[in-house]
Amino acid sequence: MQYLKDEQYYVDFYDLLTIKGCLRTINYWRKVCNDKAKDESLNKEEKEKAASHALNWELFILEGEEYAKKQSSIKRWMDEGRIEQDTYDNTAEPKSIHCSNCGSLMHSTMKDLEHFPNEPLRVLFFFECSSCNGRKGVYDNGEERLPKPHLCSKCKTEASVARTRKGKVITSIITCPSCGFRETEMDDLEENDRDWEKKQREDKELLEKYRNEFCLSDEKGKERLEFLEAMKYANQVYNEEKRKYDDPVYQKSAQLKKLSIAELEKILSNLLEKESYIKFVLEKPEIGKYVIVPFTAQDSDLSRRSTKSVDNLRKLIKETIEETNWRLIGDNVDYRLGYVSGRLKGYEREDDLLEILGKKKKTESPESELDYEKRMKYGSHNLVQLFRVFGEHDGIENVRKRRLEKEPEGFFLNIDDGPYSCGICGTGHYGNEIWWNLDGLRCINCHKNIKDGVIPSIKSRHNNDGEWFDKSQVSYDYGVPPIRRTKLEKEGLLQPINLVNREGMIYFTLYLEKDNQNFLKKYPKKANWRPREVINTGNKEVTL
Repeated sequence: MQYLKDEQYYVDFYDLLTIKGCLRTINYWRKVCNDKAKDESLNKEEKEKAASHALNWELFILEGEEYAKKQSSIKRWMDEGRIEQDTYDNTAEPKSIHCSNCGSLMHSTMKDLEHFPNEPLRVLFFFECSSCNGRKGVYDNGEERLPKPHLCSKCKTEASVARTRKGKVITSIITCPSCGFRETEMDDLEENDRDWEKKQREDKELLEKYRNEFCLSDEKGKERLEFLEAMKYANQVYNEEKRKYDDPVYQKSAQLKKLSIAELEKILSNLLEKESYIKFVLEKPEIGKYVIVPFTAQDSDLSRRSTKSVDNLRKLIKETIEETNWRLIGDNVDYRLGYVSGRLKGYEREDDLLEILGKKKKTESPESELDYEKRMKYGSHNLVQLFRVFGEHDGIENVRKRRLEKEPEGFFLNIDDGPYSCGICGTGHYGNEIWWNLDGLRCINCHKNIKDGVIPSIKSRHNNDGEWFDKSQVSYDYGVPPIRRTKLEKEGLLQPINLVNREGMIYFTLYLEKDNQNFLKKYPKKANWRPREVINTGNKEVTL
């Protein structure tokens, strides 16, 4: 008996399991898609797109996971086969086995390997008596194998079994001595062989048809594993970034105004000049871990003594830069003959900004909770960087949602935020000209048009469910060129809403769906090509 096969046998067997797993996944999502098709409340195209996306993503992960386990599984199977083969070949046959019927010495005819879960391997030797043709099975340790009794299917009493063989058909007649029930079972070995050969052909066809599609090569497998590892790490990075914004100190650090040296000089110069500190100048900075900038000014108020001048200047500077990333070093300000000087320190790193707000610096950075080796390996991976941005975005969104408790209508963002694109007109603005609420980002002009009732509080341009459309969509989605569009507006078939900015000029035009039903009936939306939103598995995409 051959228990240890060549390596290709195990490779084929593993690939076959991978293929069948992938096909089961495809069949599952086809069933889901068919079941959901009965739900008329769901859009058919959206259902198919969502199911295809889920299917291809699941296959993408499944193929990678199967590749990851392939070599270790094949090695384990071969090691087990090697042990089984060695046990089968080298286990000694038990000696002096006598017939239970006539007592004659029996001879061995064949052997088999028995391997039950949680039990050691054992070799079963089959013995036959030359005198009376009696048979028995004996394990390598000399223990006789006792056949399990055949129970009557009616009353569960031990029944007698008489077997006959004709060609490759074995007939078993089971008779119950208790209830008299009798039944016949037939085992067609030839039919079993045909079924086995059929299964072998089907498995071979599956391998030839799907191996290249679902079983990754070493090159693609390593790329897939690296991507999946990076994806796991990216999720951890996302959670870390998002969690930071639950910390009140971190929230405050995120709201600090990050001033450049030029901005700092302008703010302080204007402020101090009003308080009679003239000729304020920032000297050449010292660039290191921090940016340290010496400053000088002259106190033109001759009535102030040196102590009062220093105290007043220190207070003015500290109050002015309190909500920024700058601090006065050691509160030290010198005064010599009306000439005041000191040094300012600029902070850029996240940890340092947290520290100046009173949060003690950890022995390691907040990101140290993540695996160090993975951080070194995947920290600069594009996917990780993308998830870092997502985590920061969602963290900031949560902070803004909490702010809605005090400002339920919404609010303008900070001047340091952005630039952001307006969710309606698409123009870019810094935070102080971007209104935020749960409807999304609105520039100061679109916010004013909503507030003045020119347009309702509509959804964003890329997620408005057909609530409205703009000029570019009239051309692209409805096939109406600009000249024709202008004519339709004059004829009244197309009802535009012109949005006017603070200078009184039209900056954007949109069309509400509810006001343009006649246009939409006459010019139905074109079936424009859109890229499919599915994950490329590295081979080909599976379509439901």
